[in-house]
This record gives sequence, structure tokens and C-alpha cells, in this order.
Amino acid sequence: MERRIYRIVDIEPIVTKDEDDYEVGILTCYLENGDNFTLYNVPPEIARAIAKIMNYEEYLEIRGDNRSNIYELLIMLAPEIRFLGKSINKVVIDGFNSKTLTYSASLFLEIDGVKIRKVMIPSHAIFIALLFNRPIYVTEEVLRISKELEEEDEGYS
Repeated sequence: MERRIYRIVDIEPIVTKDEDDYEVGILTCYLENGDNFTLYNVPPEIARAIAKIMNYEEYLEIRGDNRSNIYELLIMLAPEIRFLGKSINKVVIDGFNSKTLTYSASLFLEIDGVKIRKVMIPSHAIFIALLFNRPIYVTEEVLRISKELEEEDEGYS
């Protein structure tokens, strides 16, 4: 049975600080059907790297550490490693673990005719897809679960 998926057409990365001055990343993903899907507790360095790929430089200024990280290095090297990007077909945010309350994403690759599916942290998979300009999707089921979780959160407010 084919699962319904929606393409993510835009992403808004945000890095903010909580009440303890701890940085938190958020990715709001806007879908082709006009809906949106939000990933919370994203590592701030991933949110910043996504912001950099998308030319949202203002989100990068919050950081107090001037050392480069692996994501900035990959962005710099992307033109040299484009051959890796050609093996990536798509990313689909397609899983939810109800015990850990975390999402998962599948990175679909084809290397030398062999099809591979790697389960990843969604924000990391999104970064890879954006780095190589590959499509990103979310399943209808994950979208439904996220809406249910948001409604539960609103009930506690």
C-alpha cells in the first residue's frame, strides 16, 4: 500500500534561547498542501547550517562559539562532493517513536544500482537533502501525529 506523502516546499529555521539561556533549534516545514510540520529540539548547529544553506544569515549570529563545525565544513565542501549528492533520491520524514516522542526520516540512496534506505534524525536528513538540493517529504501519518501532539500540548496550556 502506497503511503501518501507531502512535499516540503520551504523551511524556516530558528535558533532561540530558553529560560535557562540554553539554545534550542526549531524547523518549521511548509508543505505543498498549505499545511506545516514543526520539528522541535533541533540541535542549534543544524538549524544554523540549514539557515546558512537557505541564506537566512540572521539566524547564525546568535552563536557565541567561533569554531567551525562539521556542518559548516560540509557546506564549504559541497561543490567538491556533488557526486555524493547524485546518489541521494529523496528524504521522507516517515516515522514516530511513541516511547521517545521522536521522529525519524528515511534517506533514500542508490549507489551502483543498489537501493539503500538509511533511517536518520530528521533535521540531519533535511540538512543533507538541502545541501544537495534533493526533495524532502513528510508522510500523512507523521503529519497527523504531529497535529495530535500539538493539540495535546495546547490542552496543557
